[in-house]
Amino acid sequence: MPPMGRLAHMAALRPVRRSVGATDGAQAVAEVGLGTTVLGVLGLIVGPISLIGLLIWGGPVWAVLLGLSALAVLVAYLDPFG
Repeated sequence: MPPMGRLAHMAALRPVRRSVGATDGAQAVAEVGLGTTVLGVLGLIVGPISLIGLLIWGGPVWAVLLGLSALAVLVAYLDPFG
């Protein structure tokens, strides 16, 4: 068996590099942004309904719903991935 040349020896010792595709990592970011966007849209729907409920009937349940919807809209607005 002939001895390996220096370049062949270095190529054999070099780790195999994995080719990075266009979707590596981008899928997870898109899922995070989509989740907070859906949360924000849900907050935009629940917010006015809970505000009307708070103005007409009052009560802590409507106030809590209004606060949660405002928090959901704020999180969706501040989301760095969205």
